[in-house]
Amino acid sequence: MRRFRFSLHALWVLRGQQEELARRRYAESLRAVEAAAAQVRHAEVALREAADTFAQYVSRPVSAAELEQYRLWLHQLQALLRQRQASWRAACETSARAGQELLKARRHREILDRYRQRQWQSWQLVCQRLEQKELDELSRRQRPWMVPQAPLGPSPSVS
Repeated sequence: MRRFRFSLHALWVLRGQQEELARRRYAESLRAVEAAAAQVRHAEVALREAADTFAQYVSRPVSAAELEQYRLWLHQLQALLRQRQASWRAACETSARAGQELLKARRHREILDRYRQRQWQSWQLVCQRLEQKELDELSRRQRPWMVPQAPLGPSPSVS
């Protein structure tokens, strides 16, 4: 009996490798989204603290130069927050594309998996048929060490 051989084995292996690579890229993109989200949270906290500090300075008598300095600082923190939010959105978009690539790679591999399974089942069926054929041939052979059996049933009577 010959061994099972998948005709598209090299492509099957390649699709598996492509899926693994897509899975790694997707995981990296999810880590980048988490890192960007952490930076956004950090910028929001810094902006909130700066706004509280600015509110405290406004309620006290301070010079206009100091108020202008704090106002510029708030604007810089707001710009930083907008920049980090933009990088977070870009990371989310990249992650979504990586997720789509992973799904596409998985579908391609699954298609080959199903084709491989059908080929294997077909091979199994051929093997079973060959085995059954060999068993049938063995059972039909007359073995020399066996005594031929008399036919069963009533023997014809001679009149």
